[in-house]
Amino acid sequence: MGKGQHLLRPFISLGGEMWREGKRWKWYRLQGSSFTILPYEDRDLLLSDFASMLTSSKRGAILARKTQREFQYSSHIFQSFETEFFLAARADAQIFWFEAREVEEPSRPKVKKLLDPFTLKLEDGSLTRVLVAYRFPSALPEGILYSLFSEVSEVALLFREIEHSKAVGLVENARKRRMDGERITEGFEAQSLGDLALRVLSGSSLFEFYVLFTLIGSDAKELRAKERRLKALLKGYGMDADAPPIQRDLYMLNPCSGIFCIEKHFSDGESLKPLFFLIDEELHDPNGVFLGMSGTGSPVLLDLWSKPNLNFVIVGITGSGKSMTAKVFLKRLREKDASIPIVGIDPESEYTEIASKFGAQAVEIKERESLGLDPLKLMREGAMEIGQVSDVLSEIYSIPDALQGVLRKELFMNGDYSEDIVEFASSVKDPTLSRYLQGIGAPPDSYVYEGSPPVLSKSVVFGLKNVRSKKLKLLISALISSYAYNKLLTRAQKSAFFVDEAWLFMETPSILSLFENIARRGRKHGTAFLYISQRAEDLARSKEGRTILEQAGTVFLMRQEPQGKDAVKEIYKLSDSEAEFLVGAPIGSGILKSWRKRITLQIATTEEELGAFSTSLGR
Repeated sequence: MGKGQHLLRPFISLGGEMWREGKRWKWYRLQGSSFTILPYEDRDLLLSDFASMLTSSKRGAILARKTQREFQYSSHIFQSFETEFFLAARADAQIFWFEAREVEEPSRPKVKKLLDPFTLKLEDGSLTRVLVAYRFPSALPEGILYSLFSEVSEVALLFREIEHSKAVGLVENARKRRMDGERITEGFEAQSLGDLALRVLSGSSLFEFYVLFTLIGSDAKELRAKERRLKALLKGYGMDADAPPIQRDLYMLNPCSGIFCIEKHFSDGESLKPLFFLIDEELHDPNGVFLGMSGTGSPVLLDLWSKPNLNFVIVGITGSGKSMTAKVFLKRLREKDASIPIVGIDPESEYTEIASKFGAQAVEIKERESLGLDPLKLMREGAMEIGQVSDVLSEIYSIPDALQGVLRKELFMNGDYSEDIVEFASSVKDPTLSRYLQGIGAPPDSYVYEGSPPVLSKSVVFGLKNVRSKKLKLLISALISSYAYNKLLTRAQKSAFFVDEAWLFMETPSILSLFENIARRGRKHGTAFLYISQRAEDLARSKEGRTILEQAGTVFLMRQEPQGKDAVKEIYKLSDSEAEFLVGAPIGSGILKSWRKRITLQIATTEEELGAFSTSLGR
């Protein structure tokens, strides 16, 4: 028997092309998802969506296509791969899964000629060969087809739902032949033919399906080498594949040629779940900022503005590289778009030293320096709400809960009649509340409120290292954040606001609430909020901090302390292996979660960046 002949069988049921039959078909582009590092419950949801999409489509083809590309940043050139996913379905099918959007049929090089029964030459000069999987074990690991992407250029799953009465007959006959001891060659069994029969009898859809692997090489030697490697990988899973001599038809995703059709296989939707291959563990946002390399060696490009939620949380212990990550992101963000203003709160004055690298003005705050950050004026300008002013003053001056309602009432009734916060404090009628507010009019607090605020005309980073008092540092951070946001960021279409060493604010819920409010309000103005902190477990202790952690559209989890891994594991639903990975993660590496993607990431820095940021390397 010649090569591939064992795959041919008389045509019986398809009547020509597998899924055309003169009907109009639509192509959809599908969005791949992370999979291998997802928690099991999230995997189950993806697999259920996959089975639902097959059942709703009833017949069609799912195609994964890998394209090699070069990516250059600075003087570095990286070889990367882009994987695209497509679905061909009937025009009347309703496709809602995997962010499906209708597109034109994906273009592919046309066939120039048939070199031999098993090899095609394409119009671009490359050679191609299509292999068909023809043996499946009773159990397969989930995502098996994704593990083959390294060797193939395309993977296709062709499927057709079988009418229910016929499906019942097929599985019953197959089970009877098994009981009679006959060899079954056309069943893809999930656990057993008995289980499959029960599911089909209970109403599950039965599918006729084919799995195709398209190999492309520059010459015959490369093509043979890829074929050998693919077959070796498949054998490791108990599978086989070969190239039938109907290559033109297979290249066009048609398993039949004339009166012949390659061997068909059957499965219900549940048993097809392991063949899920809409797996994309790369992040290539168009117009994204280059951060580094993924665990599969592909450049990671992040565009916060392409996410429904613009918040970006970076969490890692001292020495993990979190500050380096933030600096690299901010620098490269400005390189891509110099019109994006950046405002930063820098408690340790680490960023002010290199603010010029991302086009920012460095402003060092001193304790006895007039700042002009009057909360009443900020409230009148719309930079703060009355509740936020009340909360900040209550936090800073330790106002008891019983008096906070009184303070809010005083602000509402008399705030507009006082020239500034110092006058307001001196005019408060409640004697007990008045005693708590006495510090407003005395140094060093009075310097915060007196004078004129700094003139802001571009990006700015406020350094607070010289402010020794923690209470004062918190007060200045709250007020200057509101002021800068109102003066700079609301005027831009896109902007970035960052707070480093955010764990310092963990004991002040009002400040965390203010940051969360800025992030929430900033979404309508296109403000991306970067929140950089050491310990996620500290932030998670407060309602406000947990809200920031949970609602961030993008999170970069870097090295964690052993006692802190449970917090990030619970908040971000990490698996045990992911949590253990974070405990020992190398400097500059971790798990990046961005909307529906979750990948491992190693930050890549240039020599120039290392030189500029070396004073804080590893923080």
